[in-house]
Amino acid sequence: MASGKQRAIRRFPTASIRLLKHGGIVSVVNSADWIRHWRYPNDVMLAVSWPTFFGLVAAAYLLLNLTFSCLYWLDRHGIGGVAGQSTRFDDAFFFSVQTLGSIGYGVLYPSSLYTNVIVTIESLMGIVFIALITGLAFRRFSRSTARILFSEVATMHDYDGQHSLMFRLANERRRTILQARIQAYLAIDERTVEGYRMRRLYPMRLQREHSPLFLLTWTAMHSIDSTSPLHGLSLDDLAANHADIVVSFSGIDEILERPIHAHHNYPISKVLFDQAFVEMMRDEDDGSESLIVANFNRTHHCPSSTRAD
Repeated sequence: MASGKQRAIRRFPTASIRLLKHGGIVSVVNSADWIRHWRYPNDVMLAVSWPTFFGLVAAAYLLLNLTFSCLYWLDRHGIGGVAGQSTRFDDAFFFSVQTLGSIGYGVLYPSSLYTNVIVTIESLMGIVFIALITGLAFRRFSRSTARILFSEVATMHDYDGQHSLMFRLANERRRTILQARIQAYLAIDERTVEGYRMRRLYPMRLQREHSPLFLLTWTAMHSIDSTSPLHGLSLDDLAANHADIVVSFSGIDEILERPIHAHHNYPISKVLFDQAFVEMMRDEDDGSESLIVANFNRTHHCPSSTRAD
């Protein structure tokens, strides 16, 4: 029994982790430190940027060739066609490059049983390596991204006779997203009767949470009535309890026919009271037909007024 507990302790260490409150939820402070996730190389290769991805591929390619170069170099007469009396390390390295890439042998060729065995192993490793990199690159290229632009601020003011919370979304790709859905939550700190601190997520019902088609912009509205989690809370209450408005977006890319996701949060400092968004749409008449122009540069604009688009 004791050995089992020891194994459990080794597997699940009790080291402390620094957390940062972000997006309405706590997250690891050094979340970009992907090196410590080396046990999940597939996740790392999909999460890093393209320059880092190609850098890691180049590093793995170089390390693999250097490893096999050292193995070839152990047999100084195992590679034929070298210029000197015995194999130099650079000869072994470029011989490994030819073998790993299945380029085919020119001047250099294996001339001993030991070298032929290493060639066989490296050829197999080369097939696996190329297959893995091809699969990872394909997954990265084929992965759909939402490219949803959220307004930098949310607003809270009267709209159509009801005190409402509003925020904006814009489709930066300018192509239709099918079955679009927005969900909003109030994330707020609470304490139980026993004194335990909890981070609660309360759903906020929007006037329109679904849309069959989403092409340009979407102004999400939440009515602050008796059923709203914001009802009865003052600005000081929200600030004291570190309130955030957490927003998630999901839909289906019309071209790739794959799900896409995006999320954003509005801390209470990003909620403007008694202000509203300016209009993004304006009518233009070119003489032959009437046009509607959408100005995406005005997504975040909120002059001091109570007028919303």
